[in-house]
Amino acid sequence: MNRDTFPGMNLYACVSRLADDIADRIALAGHPVEIDEIVKEVWGHHFAGTLTEEEAEALHEAARTRRETFQERRTDTRPKSRTAASSTPRGSARRPQRTPDRQASIERRRRLVASGPLPPPLAARFTWGEQAVMRIVGDECRAHGCCFLHIDAIAARAGVHRTTVQNALREAQGRGEVPGAPIISVQERRRKGHRSLTNIIRIVAREWSDWLRKGPRRPAMGVGSNCTTDKKLSSTDTNKKERGSDAPDRREAISRRKKAALR
Repeated sequence: MNRDTFPGMNLYACVSRLADDIADRIALAGHPVEIDEIVKEVWGHHFAGTLTEEEAEALHEAARTRRETFQERRTDTRPKSRTAASSTPRGSARRPQRTPDRQASIERRRRLVASGPLPPPLAARFTWGEQAVMRIVGDECRAHGCCFLHIDAIAARAGVHRTTVQNALREAQGRGEVPGAPIISVQERRRKGHRSLTNIIRIVAREWSDWLRKGPRRPAMGVGSNCTTDKKLSSTDTNKKERGSDAPDRREAISRRKKAALR
């Protein structure tokens, strides 16, 4: 850049050789501090009588315009501040939950609902996805007396989103869109200054408890869960029981043989 292409410079006002040289220095300045030094020099020459008032004002205007170009350049290249990034809602930064295999999740929900996890009067209160959630909760309660699973764990086993789990638990507590009798109770376990423990879900509806107790024993749905499967006795366990039943007779026979050998 030179003074011929520099905006804001009145060339007709700069008639002396000194004014031309200062105008070139302003156009070639690379930092605002350098421009400030040139402005001081301009007014010093003006007070000394080597620059007229028109030349000094023209050079001062050129310096101001040049300084504004530096400010615009810093604004365009300046990265976004951390305060601006932190002003966004925390929930919007959360990565949405997505199933790695959508078709597998749909088939898992269908199998869970087809197994009849709830009595028909109670099942009518829930959607298909929510019924799949109640199947997971029911299996845990039947195996352990209550459900300690995290919301995300229930969602993964049921093949639904965590919001569906929250809606199902809210409806089961009688706090849904159409209030009804609660069939479960949820106990929160908050810890001051620490991460809260998972909620404890218990079945309070006798109708659902009888349905689970009289219903068939079903394999648990979900990876790494065998809470509803019955442990079958292996052949090794059976042999151990049979050997344990005739243990006294065997001990008596052994003792008789030892007495006979000592005679």
